Amino acid sequence: MKELLILVSKKGKKKQQLVDFLNKDMEGKVKTTLGKFSDLTIKLDGEKPEVKIDGKDITDFSLVYYRRATDFLSLAGTLSICLDLLGVDFVDTTFRDIGPAGSKLTSLTKLSLAGLPIMPSFFCDREKIEDHADFIISEYGFPIVAKELARHRGRGIYLLKTKKDFEFWRETNVEDQFIFQSFYPNEKEYRLLVLEDRVAVYERKIRTDVKEFRSNVSLGAKEEFIDVEKAPAEMKEIVIKAAKVLNLQIAGADVLIDSTTGKQWILEVNRGPGLTYDTSVSPELKQLSLFFQRKINHE
Repeated sequence: MKELLILVSKKGKKKQQLVDFLNKDMEGKVKTTLGKFSDLTIKLDGEKPEVKIDGKDITDFSLVYYRRATDFLSLAGTLSICLDLLGVDFVDTTFRDIGPAGSKLTSLTKLSLAGLPIMPSFFCDREKIEDHADFIISEYGFPIVAKELARHRGRGIYLLKTKKDFEFWRETNVEDQFIFQSFYPNEKEYRLLVLEDRVAVYERKIRTDVKEFRSNVSLGAKEEFIDVEKAPAEMKEIVIKAAKVLNLQIAGADVLIDSTTGKQWILEVNRGPGLTYDTSVSPELKQLSLFFQRKINHE
């Protein structure tokens, strides 16, 4: 029997009436299920996402209908990208055009499906974090990094070392949502400024606090600007492709090098990246100026 999933922000009497009618009207042909966006999980590990709702694989459904997505527009957009790849029909297809309203999860999904090296990631609703703790631990092992989807500059990132640490969500804001990833030991993290089809600036971020696991300048890390010609060709290729996948002409791409394996991982690709305004230290403003001139002059 075919299955229809109706997704809503909150369940209610009228929404259940709709489901009851459809089940009666299509009895023996289509089974209709009412689900909440908050019951979704998304696992990214390679070019094929794994999406479940209440533990049931999303590919078991023939059609997904976004009945109410008011509080979950970004998640609906991310889900749409996954459904397209998994071959599951959905309505309305306007949700696939989420554009800049998408979250870090949306960007990571696009990058993962394009075959780019993003860290294996798991998403679940904030209030379901402890329910999924055992699964997350079994997938990634300790320590585990939890990243809030809307914050930048190192804020909203937690390093979880025990199962009890999963209780961190209780101290967060109700609108916060998180992804979970393995922690990769590293001493080298880089930021590359991508201007359309080229890397214009290459810098290394150096942690100054031995107790800090984040390499954000706002948290005390130092910037070392390096001749862009010295940037590894593979790293340049990865970040340029990443910016194109996200349809960004100006992007700041953060890349971490795993100190154990030497593998390059894309941490994130930012639209409207942070800049260092001291031109005696950073070439970023000059490179932006040259970029704007080329665009204006159609060079």
